[in-house]
Amino acid sequence: MGKIPEFYVDADLCTECGDCMTAIPEAFRKVAGEELAEVYNTNLDESYLPKVEKIMADCPASAILWKK
Repeated sequence: MGKIPEFYVDADLCTECGDCMTAIPEAFRKVAGEELAEVYNTNLDESYLPKVEKIMADCPASAILWKK
């Protein structure tokens, strides 16, 4: 099974609502001492693609983006 494209959290947009960390804890975590989330694991197989696309669409700050 293949891997999904890399994605990241734009620190300037993130409000650390926690939705991404709840939806995909295998990929997102809180940045220690900061009020934002980060992607710590992009090594996810294709089965995660629908979840990642959904949290990207649902993120209230539109802070989760694909790397180019």
